[in-house]
Amino acid sequence: MWEGILAIPDALRHSPAGLDAAAQAVASRQSIDLIGCGTSHFAAIAIAHAFQSVAGITARVHNAFEYAAYPPPHPDTLIALSHTGTTADVMAAVTAHSGLSVALTDAPMSPLAQACDHVLVGPGGLEPALTKTRSYATTLSRGYALALAVARLLGRPAPALEQTLSQAGDLAAFTLATNSANATALAKEFASATRIVVVGGGPELATAREGALKVTEAAAMHSEAWQVEEAAHGTWASTEPGELVIVLAPHGRSEAHAQRIAQGMRIAGAEVWLLGDSLPQVDEMMMPLFSMLPLYVFAYRLALARGRNPDIMRTDEEKHRAAREIMRRTVPTTTPW
Repeated sequence: MWEGILAIPDALRHSPAGLDAAAQAVASRQSIDLIGCGTSHFAAIAIAHAFQSVAGITARVHNAFEYAAYPPPHPDTLIALSHTGTTADVMAAVTAHSGLSVALTDAPMSPLAQACDHVLVGPGGLEPALTKTRSYATTLSRGYALALAVARLLGRPAPALEQTLSQAGDLAAFTLATNSANATALAKEFASATRIVVVGGGPELATAREGALKVTEAAAMHSEAWQVEEAAHGTWASTEPGELVIVLAPHGRSEAHAQRIAQGMRIAGAEVWLLGDSLPQVDEMMMPLFSMLPLYVFAYRLALARGRNPDIMRTDEEKHRAAREIMRRTVPTTTPW
């Protein structure tokens, strides 16, 4: 996991091959469905915001199982996200899809890459750790690059966002250098906490969900992701003293809501880590590239503080290894198409 985190700045300097052809194909379509599972699903949330806000194309996000088993009517373009290119539900959806398909994967020879019309492959190949980090960041960058290229073709150029993407490697290095010490200190302080909560809205909902997942995967700790406004509609009532609530509050349309939630969580007795001013000052559409990095460091250091191996997701324990083998076994998803 640590090697993956350290590889992110250089990986974000990579430009994917095949981008122009994929953008030309997508620019002629009316709508996009993005699918994935786990980390890939969360990346799709952020990428969909870019397609809608920047390119002006309707973009819907689905868990791959939900899409394959309960597909929407009249699907148009399908963007399928899978690190390995072998996720069963992603493959079921792509195989049944008759329209344009684009794959975001790190495995160029995978079944997904071979099944899709266009493929944007990330740098570095497959990550050895079960807790993926580098591939999430590069999936975001490829998705953003595609959305920006489509926007240019549609007469909606976004030069400020393109500049941010071109500087993403340096900005990621800055983010890690600026936030790692605080993330490490908080990990040590809250290693025995009963729960970690991550709150975000808009594009930062992707960061909240990915951050909560990484805390669970790496440190085997109870963690939840709350959408920023849903936090005020009942979920706050479970807050207890000694919990850590990480509130994502970069500048943008969700910032005031996030600040309000942070204030309420403090009053309820939780400790609050407010992530905003220490992040690069970029447009909120691109912020998930950087806001995730302090949470990756936090999850990694939290695992070490709890005596856990952050790379293996408890597969050194027989019952958890057996449980994972059963749950991750490839089971064909029946589609109604």
